[in-house]
Amino acid sequence: MEDNAVDNSDHNEPDSGGGEGLDEDEETDEEEQQFDISLAASHSYMGAGLVAMSGRSVLEAGWVGRVPVVAHHGAVFPGETVPMLLPHAHDAAVLASAIRNDKLFGLLCPDESGTMVSGYGVLCEVFEAGLVDGQDAPSSLTFKARANHRFRLLDMPKRSVPIHIYKRMRFVEVRVLPEVQPGAPLRHARLASLDARRRASRTTTPLDSHMRSMDAVVTPWPLFLYEIFDYQRMRQIIKDYFKTIMFDKLPEDPVSLSFWVASNLALSPRDRLALFVVDNALLRLHMEVKLISRKSVLCCSSCMGEIARREHIFAMSSEGVHSNYTNLGGYMHDIVTVSTAINTELNGAPSAEYSWFPGYTWTIALCVGCMAHVGWRFDALKRNLRPQRFYGLCRNHVQPRAAAEPERSYTPPPPPPPLPPAS
Repeated sequence: MEDNAVDNSDHNEPDSGGGEGLDEDEETDEEEQQFDISLAASHSYMGAGLVAMSGRSVLEAGWVGRVPVVAHHGAVFPGETVPMLLPHAHDAAVLASAIRNDKLFGLLCPDESGTMVSGYGVLCEVFEAGLVDGQDAPSSLTFKARANHRFRLLDMPKRSVPIHIYKRMRFVEVRVLPEVQPGAPLRHARLASLDARRRASRTTTPLDSHMRSMDAVVTPWPLFLYEIFDYQRMRQIIKDYFKTIMFDKLPEDPVSLSFWVASNLALSPRDRLALFVVDNALLRLHMEVKLISRKSVLCCSSCMGEIARREHIFAMSSEGVHSNYTNLGGYMHDIVTVSTAINTELNGAPSAEYSWFPGYTWTIALCVGCMAHVGWRFDALKRNLRPQRFYGLCRNHVQPRAAAEPERSYTPPPPPPPLPPAS
């Protein structure tokens, strides 16, 4: 993996190549065709030469092992798909060896500044790979992996270590972190006489709320404290939030849901790292619900100029509104898709080569305030493909900022009633 600070021509765009535009003679009365979001999740741009890997590694919390790790520019959560291209021979050889053994490697998270080692990371397992020329020590390697377990370095650095030290694959000792999934907060205080009337449904009825109040009476704490960590309440808030951005397929269990939400929220590096280090799924969900309540806009990380609003976010991949994609330079981008963007300027000609979204050309998008790279604009090659245009913003190049409160117009008070006439 290459460092993002090196040669923007290799790392700030999917790839370069000749672009294709819309055919001017194309019929405009064709039936509209909605983009198949499963195509983006398949990462077909990586080619058809990847072979499925058999066998899976099952690790328990506390597992200690020696694995190859490499630095990443942010936190990758369990459940995310990680497409990677390793153009460096050393990295490719290390991963080829890992594939022949347990197929495990680690992505090391930086601290909130993005420059130092945090000591945390995620273990990924390769499930598809293509060895170049079938060699044992290929000069490059393309593969797909799935993030499975959070880990912590067994020997945490006592002093700050620059993240670029892990620019190349290197072996380290890691320990798999636990994923605590507590039960319902009031489960130990439930009145046995009411068990026959309790409901197992996901909806809360007035009777359910009344029985929960009766359960809380026998505890030293009021009901609202228990409600804060009620899973069904938090899940409903999360479901309502993501319904507004066209994605309602949510994981069922608290651990998977907490990771999915962390992956699909537009967060600052500090908030992402804070969610990553939490071991308790309900606490992580509680933190995410608090983050959801914030009204925010996406801004350029360099100058904090507004680029998009939350209501513009939508899913162009079946994995969610955020997905990881790699370019031909080996740099992996974490992309959030939005229907429109402001304060951006296009740079270069459109290209369809190595496009992450089949049927679309891409063009580099820069912030007009500071000319920093913030993402790409994608345009449909066919007039009947929907959406016709959207933007893919780099999550490490934009960050949320609290939205300004709308100005309230001043309404003068009504005039006082007239005084009664003097008698």
